Amino acid sequence: MRVFIAIGLPDDLKARLSESAARLEPFGEGVKWVHRDLMHVTLAFLGEIAPAFLQHINSAVQKVCETSPRFSCEVSGYGFWGTKRNPTTVWAAVSMPPELEQLQERLSKAVKKFGFTVDTENFRPHITLGRCRESCRNRRLIEAMDTDENAEFGQLAVNKVTIYESRLGPKGPVYRTLMKFPLTAEFSP
Repeated sequence: MRVFIAIGLPDDLKARLSESAARLEPFGEGVKWVHRDLMHVTLAFLGEIAPAFLQHINSAVQKVCETSPRFSCEVSGYGFWGTKRNPTTVWAAVSMPPELEQLQERLSKAVKKFGFTVDTENFRPHITLGRCRESCRNRRLIEAMDTDENAEFGQLAVNKVTIYESRLGPKGPVYRTLMKFPLTAEFSP
């Protein structure tokens, strides 16, 4: 099973992000826009794991969440990977308060002991809005992102972490929630 650890989004934030993607859609050529139900902030992508191994991941994530406080992030503005002329992925930016950085680092350490490597140094919290075909030139899309005055999406209250299974199908990925763990610490450890 293909597994990742993420922060799920509330419906109102997903609606604002979907509206934003709809505003950008006329400017993007060959972009596969992410369906609102698939929007999230990835903390750690684990990849393929044996189903029997899931209990160990659950236990490790639960321990981290029990000692992590709730916090909020600002979701505002856009970013992209690739070049301005040929972006590969466009996304909404998520601020990184110290609590988010610590949560991601602690989750990375927790799964590392099971042989998973998660990049903490280059972690850039974001919500993927669309993926561009490599052959497309989407400079107009980047220009539209730069001038969008409505790119303030609001606060994301982070009060739990979710483990998802990702199943790839002919119409794209389907995510299934495996476990949710509330953040329950009163203060940062």
